[in-house]
Amino acid sequence: MNPWRPLPLLRLVIPFVAGIIAGQLFNISLPVFFLFSLMLPACLALFLFHLFVLSYRLRWMTGSLILFAFFISGFQLAHIRSEAMNRHFQEFGKAAVLLVRVSDCPSVKPASASVVTDIVSFRDSGIWKPLNTKLYLRLYGKNANSLLSYGSYYMVYSRPEPLKFFHNTHSFNFREYLFSKGVRYETGIRVSECVPVSGDPGIGINGFAFMVRDRLLRIFKDKGLAGQEFSVAAALLLGYVNEIDSRLKSAFAASGTMHILSVSGMHVGIIFLFLETLLSFLTKFRHGIYLKLLIQLLIIWAYAAVTGFSPAVLRAATCLSFLIAGKAIKRKPEMLNVISASVFFLLIMDPSIISDVGFQLSYLAVIGIVLLYKPIYDLYVTHYWLPDKIWALVAVSIAAQIATFPLSLYYFHRFPNYFILSNLLIVPLSNGIILMGILGLLCSSIPFIGGLAISALKLLLTWLNKSVLWIGSLPGAVTSGFFPTMIEVCLLYLLFMGVFLFLTGKRPKFLLFSLSCLITLGISGIIEKTDLSSHCRLAIHQGRQGYVIRFIKGRKEICFYSGLRMMKDPFIAGQIGNERMAGQVNSVQERWVNFNGWKKAEGFPEVGRFGNMLITGGRRVYILDVILSKNFRMKAHTDILLISRNTPYSMELLKAVFSPVIIINLSTASHSRVLIWSDQARRLGLKFYDLRTTGFYEEEL
Repeated sequence: MNPWRPLPLLRLVIPFVAGIIAGQLFNISLPVFFLFSLMLPACLALFLFHLFVLSYRLRWMTGSLILFAFFISGFQLAHIRSEAMNRHFQEFGKAAVLLVRVSDCPSVKPASASVVTDIVSFRDSGIWKPLNTKLYLRLYGKNANSLLSYGSYYMVYSRPEPLKFFHNTHSFNFREYLFSKGVRYETGIRVSECVPVSGDPGIGINGFAFMVRDRLLRIFKDKGLAGQEFSVAAALLLGYVNEIDSRLKSAFAASGTMHILSVSGMHVGIIFLFLETLLSFLTKFRHGIYLKLLIQLLIIWAYAAVTGFSPAVLRAATCLSFLIAGKAIKRKPEMLNVISASVFFLLIMDPSIISDVGFQLSYLAVIGIVLLYKPIYDLYVTHYWLPDKIWALVAVSIAAQIATFPLSLYYFHRFPNYFILSNLLIVPLSNGIILMGILGLLCSSIPFIGGLAISALKLLLTWLNKSVLWIGSLPGAVTSGFFPTMIEVCLLYLLFMGVFLFLTGKRPKFLLFSLSCLITLGISGIIEKTDLSSHCRLAIHQGRQGYVIRFIKGRKEICFYSGLRMMKDPFIAGQIGNERMAGQVNSVQERWVNFNGWKKAEGFPEVGRFGNMLITGGRRVYILDVILSKNFRMKAHTDILLISRNTPYSMELLKAVFSPVIIINLSTASHSRVLIWSDQARRLGLKFYDLRTTGFYEEEL
């Protein structure tokens, strides 16, 4: 029997997804006339061939053409989406008045706020011109955290800068993430440069959902939730993550339960089970099952809206919608077909969602559970209730971990060693928190029941936080330093597939396939180590208290810090630590930039210092600070000029004195001065980077 026969949607979604990925990688436009001239004759020829000639053994030709059509459809859909994102690009030569609309939930801090906005139009030469693109807006000053609201319009006086970033696969790159979401500009302004525009904001579904979420968050605060208990409850129940402190977030990551903090399929599943129990009486009435279906769908999608339509929630809501609809018409669909249908639905709505980490991990986890849970569960059989439930939870955890851990290593570079213990403790607690949270919100106006539910919620949250911090503090909680390439991730998944098919089908060819993948993985590792031993790289990072210059040669590195505070900067330490582990650096020398006691570095003949000039691998890097910037009579040719202090000098003068190719701003100069420098550098043909926006700079030498 053909194993693909019960899975028609899965057969179609694979080439469709492959086409979208290929379209995002190559971004090549296929003319419509080319597609019609290629596909229509092929379909006609195949129809005639099928009608008059085609034999049973040539039936694969029909299927191949259909799969190719779905591949081309995905390819073209990805290109159309990419073209729509990049179509409206306007180079702003000077500051302009912009009309923007807040299109996301603002992220607020004590004296600042940031949010993704839509630029509706801008004023140019006295005329308003439409511009449909996205801007990442940072607002500074008093009351900044209360000025922005979803759906509202604002007049902004600023010069949007095109979003710039360097690709970095070893740590989270926020601007690369924004770019994948369609954001093409960014700017930072003061509160005085942002004026609300009166009128109907037209908040729509998302705006109404955020209003409901704010109302529910106020209920939690009014009931006495505060501190870590409030932040975890807000994240776990409503998807509001702005108030989680870094220590608790790190503990969740170390325990392997970071998915608990982001509303995911588990949360939607619990709500579904709650509704299934609560509305079970409707099935006793005529057509009551359809009323039950309608109520369940409305509540599930309303919850998805309140939590911000995260990819994991969208996946769960879509899958459950198909399952509920199938149950209502007395059908029991194949789960892989349901998953495939939800993938089709979400990718047609937004093909760029395929690059979202949450989307990828969520689908891999549920596929792993569907395929692997039963074989793992059957390994241990017991007739006792409690051991059976514990083993079922362990089996689910192992199945999801097997399916997601290669991709998790690629994105997060670490593996939680106590994930089974974490899930045994934290998943039941989180389930109780979700149920008590729902009960507390529904019964908030009922004194006794609501108060009892909130008290139970506080107790469960306290236990959850203590459990997470305890597991995260255990010795060996996390194994770090995994930096597989995407090719190696694909090979790992092929290896798992081969092993799974061999164990289920007992066919030797799958074992040979698995061994081939394993050998290829070993060869890939050898090639990667050979490449690492010969490459040279220059990297410059900026933190809150200064900057770091790094020169990497093979597995050795020399690192120049601008001061003691930078050596203790946790963000920079984490970023550089990942880079060192990825490059398998085993020898590090550390220096201070302003220390005059050295000229040459041991083991680095390519590195030297002459005053404020650093020689690194043939690249001359000059550090322009307050003292040396007063002497402009002496000319010095440089490749890279670092502006480490706010200076009043123009780019014309800096070019005349230093003749740089690249200018990098590391100073605390105002946004307006940086824009002036950027304009001047562009006119002079110089490359200019502001590390406050790009995050870091690196180049191969």
